[in-house]
Amino acid sequence: MAENGYVEGLLKFSEMTGSFYIGNEDSDSAEQLEFGDEFEVFLDGKWVQTGLRIDSDANGLVFRLKNTDYQGVLDDIPARKHV
Repeated sequence: MAENGYVEGLLKFSEMTGSFYIGNEDSDSAEQLEFGDEFEVFLDGKWVQTGLRIDSDANGLVFRLKNTDYQGVLDDIPARKHV
């Protein structure tokens, strides 16, 4: 999963730990993400620098990715982080 200095996979949220990570279903390893971490997501054919953010709207708290339109359920977005 670590290639060219990056850990790459799909963005996932673990309800058990309450945290996001980058991983693959066929891999036992995963890179946990903390709020404040910078990583990239694949959007419109290119890698975009982003990070996790929590905002609120009329329905309560919502997860968002900086510099993108991604919000709400963030699972299965292609992502990578420099390690």
